[in-house]
Amino acid sequence: MSQPQEFVDVAIVGGGMAGVSLALMLQQSCPQLSVALLEQHALPGAAASIRLPSFDARATALAAGSLQLFDELGVWSQLREYAAPIGRVQVSDRGHSVGVSLRSRSEPRASYDGMLGAVVENAALGPVLHAALAETDVRLLAPARVTDLQMSADGPQLQWCAGENEAGQSLRAGLLVVADGVDSPLCRSLGIETERVAYNQRALVTTLGLQRDHGGVAYERFTPDGPMALLPLPRRQGRHRMALVWTCPEERAPEIESLASGEFVRRLQQAFGWRAGRIECAGEVSSYPLSLSLAREQWRRDLVLVGNCAHFLHPVAGQGFNLTLRDCHGLAQVLARGGLAQNSSERLDLLQEYARSRQLDQQLTIGFSDRVPALFAAPGLLAQGVRQFGLLGLALAPPLRSEFAGQAAGFGL
Repeated sequence: MSQPQEFVDVAIVGGGMAGVSLALMLQQSCPQLSVALLEQHALPGAAASIRLPSFDARATALAAGSLQLFDELGVWSQLREYAAPIGRVQVSDRGHSVGVSLRSRSEPRASYDGMLGAVVENAALGPVLHAALAETDVRLLAPARVTDLQMSADGPQLQWCAGENEAGQSLRAGLLVVADGVDSPLCRSLGIETERVAYNQRALVTTLGLQRDHGGVAYERFTPDGPMALLPLPRRQGRHRMALVWTCPEERAPEIESLASGEFVRRLQQAFGWRAGRIECAGEVSSYPLSLSLAREQWRRDLVLVGNCAHFLHPVAGQGFNLTLRDCHGLAQVLARGGLAQNSSERLDLLQEYARSRQLDQQLTIGFSDRVPALFAAPGLLAQGVRQFGLLGLALAPPLRSEFAGQAAGFGL
């Protein structure tokens, strides 16, 4: 005898940063909706270190708008313990004196609680977000691997199992949210195509030990090989620390990644310069291929994509997860205003409203993340002149700088 099919208003597939954040927002904004979160990996208890793929050794720069969203969710007070505030962002072009400095005290439109943003190590995000989720009514299914998905007139129909030898279970939802990351298996099964731009670059990521305190300054440094970012981290065991994202051409990455620690630090110091002081040591180096990935469809009837399966950006401005949080907040707000209509036509109208509300922010953020690295990497006097003119304009025109900072912080729209 077949088991009765369970129904939930919203089923979220993917328990990484995007999926968990959306689940928390839905519980806050739409407590009347039943929500299930399916994650294919087993989750240890809240006190253990959660090592999902998205909660890896990297760090995430949270813009001021994201801090506000996390504060409204009640998790910022816990995350703050593991975060380093950003009080200033220094943007510069290697080999040129002109740069832009954005300060929290002079850019109130781009600040929250006196900060332009904060940097949190991904490994700390997992326990905090999942501990908050455990206090809600969200039904967490983990491990839960989706084995089949059918989009029917009655709504999305999911088949899932907890393990290879476990019996399959069925779940029907009013709305399916796919948040299972870049190269999403569910998107492939649904025939959702993806536009890709290969940058032929890799991001070398590690944690640095510095001789002096970073003072809450985040550095964005453009070099001939690609942009570099140094992001402040909390001190640990008396060590001043910063997170490094060093983008370099695909063909050079293996050689740099394999350098001994001392030679890696020497090469990095030479490439970045001395704006952050002396770099004393570096941790284990990981590398990630860089590309722009955009889903051709971010929504269909009864279906929404969020996170990296919807848009995966160049990390130059650290906007990927911040854009995702704004998408999740936008979806939660639309559902809070309109509920999850039982009529299929009305549900379609709700998702169209969501898409319209997010279109401009996505276009501006994705365009910036795509075009700026290419501009600063371009050789030649004309390209140098254009980018120096742009930096000079930001430095000399406070209203323009304020508009730029507000958009980057998530308050621009």
